[in-house]
Order: sequence, then C-alpha cells, then structure tokens
Amino acid sequence: MWKHYALGLAISLAALYFFFSTVSLAEVGHALGRMNPWWLVPSVLVLAGTFWLRAWRWHFLMRPVKRLGLGPLMSAMMVGFLANNILPAHMGEVVRAVVLGRQRRVSVSATMATIVMERVCDGLSVLLMLLLVLLFIEPPAAAGGGAITLEGLRIAGWAGLALFAGVLVVLQAFRRWRAASLRALAWCMRPLPERLSAKVLDLADAFIDGLAVARAADMLWVVLLSLAIWAAYGLWAWTLLPAFDLALGFWAGALVEVVLALALVIPAAPGFVGTFHVAASASLIFLGVDATVAASYALVLWLLHFVYTCGAGLYYFWRLGLGWRDITTQRREP
Repeated sequence: MWKHYALGLAISLAALYFFFSTVSLAEVGHALGRMNPWWLVPSVLVLAGTFWLRAWRWHFLMRPVKRLGLGPLMSAMMVGFLANNILPAHMGEVVRAVVLGRQRRVSVSATMATIVMERVCDGLSVLLMLLLVLLFIEPPAAAGGGAITLEGLRIAGWAGLALFAGVLVVLQAFRRWRAASLRALAWCMRPLPERLSAKVLDLADAFIDGLAVARAADMLWVVLLSLAIWAAYGLWAWTLLPAFDLALGFWAGALVEVVLALALVIPAAPGFVGTFHVAASASLIFLGVDATVAASYALVLWLLHFVYTCGAGLYYFWRLGLGWRDITTQRREP
C-alpha cells in the first residue's frame, strides 16, 4: 500500500506546487475574506442531498443481492467516503463493501460488483454532462485560456466514452453469459495453483451476482438517479459561485464537476488533495475568472466536501461501533 501512498503523494505535491505557484497567498486570503459565508448553507444542503441520492441508487443496484433500506447503505457509503480521505487508491470503495458485508451479512464480492456498476453509471453520466456543457456553454466564456481547452475536453470525452463503453461490454458479457465467462476465466487461470484459481472463480461468481438488476424498472431508476446525482453535483458547485460574487450560470457549475470527475481519476493523496484544487480552479479560469478568485473558490469547495465526508463518516463509524480492524481485515464471504 505504501507504493500507492508514495505515487499519490508525489502527484498531489506537484499539483499543489502548481496550484499555489500561480497565485499570491495574500491575495487568496483577501478573496476568502470577502466571501459571503451565507452561501455555504445551500451548498452544504445540496451536497448532503447528493449522498442521499447515491444511497437511493445503491438501493436499486443492491436489490438482486439483498433488499436493504437507505439507512445501512448510507452508513456504509459514508464510512467509505471517510476511508477515501485516509487511504490511497480509492480504497474507500472496498471499505464500504466490507462494512456493509459485516453489518448486513451480504457478499463483499457481489457488493463490489454493484459499486463497479455504480462507477460505470457515474462515468456515463459525466460524459453526458460533458456533452451538454460543450453544447450550452457560451463561446466567449472559453476565452480565458489556461490549462483547459475545448479541444482537451473533447479528447477527454472521447477517451472516457471508449473506456466506459469497454468496461460496460465486459460487465454485460459476464452478466449475460455467466457460465461461458467463468469457463473463459478458468481457462485463463490454468497456469495458476488450483487453490488460488478456485478462490478467484468463487469471488468472480459472487461478483457476477451483483451485476444483475432484478427488473427493468430498477434499471430505469438507476439511470434516472445517476442523472439526478450529477445534476445535483453541478448545482452544488454552482451554489458556491455567488459566495465569490461570480455571476455564472448553472453550466459553469456543471463544467466544474465534469473536470473534477475527470481529474479525480488521476492517482492522488487521500482526500484528492491537489488534483481537486487544480481541476476546480482551472475550470473557472477557463471561463475567464480571475486566478485568485478561482483558487479561493477551489479551496472552499474542497474543504466543504472534505469536512462533510469526514464528519458524516466519523458519525456513522461511531454509530456502527466500528474499529480500525473492522475495515482493514478480510472476512469470509457470508
């Protein structure tokens, strides 16, 4: 795990160096001092709403595995977000599967499959939002220049579409041709020790259980909630703009979230330090916002997300009576 920490830390330090080298700390402090703090209230409320939408979507993805209410799903999810602020390589996704497995005795592998499906839905929703941003953002707004260009956004969109389409094809192949996929996987693992290959096949079999959506109506809810989640994220980013006296439309907030989603794929230190800041500030600079104001906005946006996810995660961590070993030790599949 230390290698993931080292790589992420190096990238985050480089991103932070770039972020702070382009602005004056004194001017950033002055911009923060002029911020209207009342706009933090709707921003936090909208952010909280995005997590409830996520728990609701996860409920439909989990139905083929086990029918669970929003309470246990929200608990596991927020502990997972807390872990993402502490552990490298998005390990919080594994933590939330382990926590839900411990609390509700569900298969960790099947739960991980629902999380993979969730991430695919997120990726496709972000790409749709990127398309809408490119359609509706005003051309003069792109005159600010900087690290982001329209051409770069288009390239990122096509690359992301190819990636998520490929993942979706593989997942659907496992889902529709289960037996054939498992036989193909077993053939690929023939050089491995029999005990290890048997364990991998058992995990893959449980993983496929989580790929099924029980009814077409469930899949419709998953799609609609995915779109609602990312619309809400765009709204969250937009609600903070007036705090810095920025009269930009909703699509500015949507652009911030699209760039953030693309940037957070890059390895970084826990909490997405550095990469988050550069992505958020570069989005506003692209729209012609002053670099100092953009940097101040990015700092506050990151802090809101970090403090909320840590606070909510710690609350559920305490409420569930968890300890560090509960989320770091392996367990047998139920």
